[in-house]
Amino acid sequence: MAIMQKMNADLASMDFRVLRFLRLLLQTGSVTRSAELLEISQPAASRILARIRDLTGDPLLIRTQAGYQLTDHALSLQAPVLDAINSIEAVFQPPHFSPENSRHCFRIAATDYAAACVIGPLMDRLAKTAPHIQANVTPLVPNSFSMILEGEIDFVFYAGLRVKGDLIVKKLFTDSYVLLMRKGHPLLELANRKGFLDPPDIAPYRQIEFSYPTVDRLRADTVMRIERDEAPAMLSVPFFTAMPFHVANSDAVAAVPSRLGEQLSAFSSVVSVPFRSGAQFPYYLLWHERGQFNPAMRWFVDEVARTVA
Repeated sequence: MAIMQKMNADLASMDFRVLRFLRLLLQTGSVTRSAELLEISQPAASRILARIRDLTGDPLLIRTQAGYQLTDHALSLQAPVLDAINSIEAVFQPPHFSPENSRHCFRIAATDYAAACVIGPLMDRLAKTAPHIQANVTPLVPNSFSMILEGEIDFVFYAGLRVKGDLIVKKLFTDSYVLLMRKGHPLLELANRKGFLDPPDIAPYRQIEFSYPTVDRLRADTVMRIERDEAPAMLSVPFFTAMPFHVANSDAVAAVPSRLGEQLSAFSSVVSVPFRSGAQFPYYLLWHERGQFNPAMRWFVDEVARTVA
């Protein structure tokens, strides 16, 4: 026990220079040459050698008729010493990220709005420059904010800033709203005449609201209401991309973000109309402060910013 305690104490006080000297000694078989390469004095090199001999219980270098030679034990140390030095150096190397070769999977919480307008275009753009990068998107729910704090997800795309914890927030853009409605809707004539629709214009029609997650529950987006506290819409859904199915065969209307409205009206039997509600919303990318110096995280943030620019 005493011997083990002494060895632990010796190792705890050993600096990296001892390992570097040992590597040079094993390469050169010369204390003098090792001292020169390490740029230390001969007496300092002799003291280091004495310390290593004391730790290993082996002379490492012996005088023979043919000159100084490494002992069998010294020869057996060449690979372990090199491994030890490489491991120590790796600890202090700055983190590196190579997107063109990486198979990193980014864990993201987002609504279908972000999936369609940001993440989808991002992954399409990265298909050539970072072909093995993956994105695992889970639905944005109230629990997502505790998940990012606990390290279970990497990023949250969100339209509000009332969040808890040590989160870094980057604004991506500001979006407004358009109205989705079926082709041939009675409101289209008015929309064509005015160039837009106001909340009073759509008041007589059934409205379909989007319900968005906050840190504690789902809340209805009241952008279509004349008064924010008036009766809620008959239908509230947490999926923007479901809106075309709800309005395509009825006179119902739905407000969706402008960026998404353009995509939805291009792929379905609905049209989008400018909506002058006075409402806009900033859209953000959130991640935890612990990832601030992670090169993979920084790269992802930069690529998202380039995608939405």
